[in-house]
Amino acid sequence: MNKPLSRRDFIRLSAVGAGVIALGGLGVRELIQAGAAREVSETRALLGTFISIKIIETEEAPAKAAISDAFAEIERLSAILSRHDPASELSILNRAGFIESASPELLGVVQKAGTFAEITGGAFDVSVLPLLDLYAMSFADGGGPPVERDIQAAREKVGYSLIEINGRRVSLAAPGMGITLDGIAKGFVVDQAAALLRARGLTQVLVEAGGDMALRGMREDGQPWKIGLTHPRAMAGYYEVFSTSNDCLATSGDYENAFTPDYSWHHIIDPRIGHSPREVASATVIGPDTTYADAMATAAMVLGVSDSLALFEKLPGVQALLIDKNMKRHFTSGFYNLARAAAS
Repeated sequence: MNKPLSRRDFIRLSAVGAGVIALGGLGVRELIQAGAAREVSETRALLGTFISIKIIETEEAPAKAAISDAFAEIERLSAILSRHDPASELSILNRAGFIESASPELLGVVQKAGTFAEITGGAFDVSVLPLLDLYAMSFADGGGPPVERDIQAAREKVGYSLIEINGRRVSLAAPGMGITLDGIAKGFVVDQAAALLRARGLTQVLVEAGGDMALRGMREDGQPWKIGLTHPRAMAGYYEVFSTSNDCLATSGDYENAFTPDYSWHHIIDPRIGHSPREVASATVIGPDTTYADAMATAAMVLGVSDSLALFEKLPGVQALLIDKNMKRHFTSGFYNLARAAAS
């Protein structure tokens, strides 16, 4: 991609207990040493981040072939959904303001984005690109934040209700509008890659894209995995360790692409006011799929602690851990139970 890579590595899999992915109650390391299984993995730069696929399997050749096919699918999806690829369908839509025959994948992701915008009251809004571009340009070469007049002018080009879908035609109603799928596309490609691998009969799989993660294959001893979250400021060690049997999660944080050293201005922009949100440093969301978790993690950064937790308590299959700017943790009731289970 044309975008310089900055890996979103806030989510770390913790190598505690029986291992990240376990078979028959044995840790991955022990299985590999015994020759019963081997780890096959590969990492590539796609969608403006690093995407990693890891498989635990007894036969190396089929695992390598499956990983190659999964990356081919990710590359196909990247050619549709990446705003950093000038030839992608999304880039064509942004330049022309419309696309006549959008692929099912672009249509599906844009429709999902509209649903997530409704759920979050507009906190998640893929039409925020004019604001994001304004901030990136204003802070370029040591500059400061844009003036309020320019922010308000950019806000007139933002609004998910201005994205129109008619059959396979997608159009942007306001001149100068643009869409970024950065807050949803990585989760979507993770889901698609994990589904492809699962369809191949592979059950011990990890797919990770810049903090969006899908795990496939439960531990046979009935115990959930332990997941470690590194510190959003120290970026070393684990801020929190929790257990989960859910296989889809995502993290969003102000540190991913900060415009200022104090993280007060960063790449996440509240589309409702045109400013970077100031309360949450990072948000980790467990969801029914990675696409959902990705969007909700971004929305949590915008909504703040109280509104996010109130929303997530109402959403089935959603749990969250939020860390505020003072490094204090806040979590849904279900996440509290996950953290307690990991500590026991």
